[in-house]
Amino acid sequence: MTDASAPGKLVLVGEYAVLDGGRAIAASIDVRARAQVIAIPGAESVFLDAANGRAWYFTCSDDGLRWVGDDPGDNGTILAAVCAEMARLPGGIDAAPAFRVSLHTETFFNRIGGAWTKLGLGSSAAVLVALVGALVTELHLRLPQDALLALCHAAHRRFQGGRGSGLDVATAVGGGVVCARASSASGPVEASPYGWPDGLSILPIWSGVGASTRELLARFDRYRGDNPDEYRRHLARLKARSERACAAWAEGSVGDCLTAFAQYDEALRAFDQDARIGIGTAVHDDIRRLVEGQGAVYKTSGAGGGDFGLALTDSTDQLQAVRAACRKRGLTVLDEPFAVAGLTTD
Repeated sequence: MTDASAPGKLVLVGEYAVLDGGRAIAASIDVRARAQVIAIPGAESVFLDAANGRAWYFTCSDDGLRWVGDDPGDNGTILAAVCAEMARLPGGIDAAPAFRVSLHTETFFNRIGGAWTKLGLGSSAAVLVALVGALVTELHLRLPQDALLALCHAAHRRFQGGRGSGLDVATAVGGGVVCARASSASGPVEASPYGWPDGLSILPIWSGVGASTRELLARFDRYRGDNPDEYRRHLARLKARSERACAAWAEGSVGDCLTAFAQYDEALRAFDQDARIGIGTAVHDDIRRLVEGQGAVYKTSGAGGGDFGLALTDSTDQLQAVRAACRKRGLTVLDEPFAVAGLTTD
């Protein structure tokens, strides 16, 4: 049996710019998805759905996955996307024995206000990468790192209906801090590992509200189609400021990082004001006032609309003041370590 795990991520800067060829930085965080795969006798493979305790049967061929009997619907889409892409490999999954697979993402949920809420930490990318890693290992396929990343990126784009920059996939595969750029609309992501600037602290703050990335990106696409000139103006500004932030991060200049991140957040809010995507919310505005009241920098993380915001500072006193203010307000902060290992298999 192969047990694989991959981390979630938080986008630190460059969200939305990365969708138009810009660079972005993301960091892995110690919230991990797991996939377990074991070869079994017989002609049919088994998907054990941990979410509802059911077993689903399927076969794989050079056309991808085919369910035998009932179809698990949305619960099986990640597995189907992975099998479809792996079927394209020479000697891929169509030539493999049957196997049993189970996926686990429970760590990406938190009980907040009496209800289980999904934290916006890239669970689909994490569990997909873990599944690919487990299958590749269990089926004794040999893939170099760049081929593994390309496979995971293609499978995740298939799962998302052709969307996605690949930033979350690159972070789940490689771990640590990743600077990435999509090489083209459909090509593989270009990712480089980054260090962590000495003295920079980042505290993720949960807004208390989950967000639908799919809906936010649909509004992004509508604005791009309906307002091409304004879109190009805003995206040029976002990409330029993201480049500045990436350069400051690479140089390890904490002061320049804080300035660049604040400037990127300013440009992102101006874009959102015109595009009405819903990146910023009243809750994020409230948290921003709290964080800036303690002297730290605040920006939304990822698609926005809820999920997490980030408090950034080079002062331990400011960090503790923000943490205390959040606790007093009843806000949840994420204390799991950043820049943890990427895909691992046992």
